[in-house]
Amino acid sequence: MKKIEHLYLLIGTNPLSNYVVADYFLENTADLKSIHFIHSSEDLANRIQSTEPYAFNLKSVLEKKGKSIPIFLHPIRIMDAFTIETDVKNLLNDPKNANYLSKAHLDYSGGTKEMALYSYATFNEILKENVTFSYFDSRRNLLKKGPGREQNEIESVFLGDKVKIDFTDLFELHGYGKISKDEQSQSSFSLDFFKEFLEEIQNPDSFCAYLKWREHFFCVYPDPYKIIPADGKNMLNDLLPDIFEISSILKRTVFMKIHQEMPEHSLLEEQNGKYNLRTEISNKQMSKLIETRKYIVGHWFEQYAFLILQKYLAEEENIQMDLNVLVQTAAKNFEIDIALIKGYELCGISCTTDRTQSLCKSKGFEILHRTKQIAGKNSKSVLMTFMNEEDTKELDEDLSDILQDRILVLGLNDLFKEKICQKINNFLSL
Repeated sequence: MKKIEHLYLLIGTNPLSNYVVADYFLENTADLKSIHFIHSSEDLANRIQSTEPYAFNLKSVLEKKGKSIPIFLHPIRIMDAFTIETDVKNLLNDPKNANYLSKAHLDYSGGTKEMALYSYATFNEILKENVTFSYFDSRRNLLKKGPGREQNEIESVFLGDKVKIDFTDLFELHGYGKISKDEQSQSSFSLDFFKEFLEEIQNPDSFCAYLKWREHFFCVYPDPYKIIPADGKNMLNDLLPDIFEISSILKRTVFMKIHQEMPEHSLLEEQNGKYNLRTEISNKQMSKLIETRKYIVGHWFEQYAFLILQKYLAEEENIQMDLNVLVQTAAKNFEIDIALIKGYELCGISCTTDRTQSLCKSKGFEILHRTKQIAGKNSKSVLMTFMNEEDTKELDEDLSDILQDRILVLGLNDLFKEKICQKINNFLSL
């Protein structure tokens, strides 16, 4: 491919694809002297929004790399073919840009189809042999590079293992922020606080035993608004009877840990060496009881999945993970249970202990929407549920057909350590 000194990119509403291309050229083009973002200008009369904010965010993220290569923003009108051609010609014929035209390269991945078509044609017409082109196929992670006007051979470069981005920069590209968690690693109800319990139930027998006890818990406290203890008469041993193999583990790794960690908000009181669940509790203690119920019902599940994947992917240099990622937007903040970035591709994981197909389908659409909101069409999603095998397969096929295989649905039979790792690893490698 010919030498590239000046890189031009068309900026659309998916800045991650633009970032991938710009980062690749920035890191792999020794002669690069400037980068230019061609973005749409605002035209309210024709309901066209400017992509300048995406171009600005992209510029900000790339400048953090400290390459000292100047980055310029150029607005063009995209109402029709005439306005696109006119503004691109004006850009290329502007004397101020004369120094940025020899050995130019246009990547036309971003923007509308008309923007790509007429920008390509105009660059080709005016710059002739001084310009080369490329297009990023985000579906296959291939950068397809055309060497010039007179050759038809296309060079394809796989970028899946050549470009990386972290959570902060990924969010910034789309104008979002990552909210830092106040929770400390050893605070109550954190992953580290319950790590012993979470590691224990990675054993298939313990996992199944916990699920059986969980059903017993729902029988004792069927009303979600009924605070533990409901009537003040249940002893801890009644809540954790010996008939369940997991009872002693739960007592030691969950209930007693909460009691010992925060005696001022204790859920238990000791009488003659035995522990009773409190009958009279303060508002703070009641809050802890509510948190305890939430944890038992489902909050443990996302921590369980995260811990398994974290261990499995620990040696992967190209993968980043985070738990309970809080995303700040201008409209409404939201949370993703588990967020994973492989190279530059985001995978959002939603965990629910629900087993009804309709509610799980709603969760599936939500996690797809959130990951696409953050990372565009490059993103993938995983929905982990308690559905049976038949419902899981049906929902997976339904959503995958609608959403072009960008989602994986797991059911109760898939939640053991080996299966989770195998299925998610295969999905990420697609």
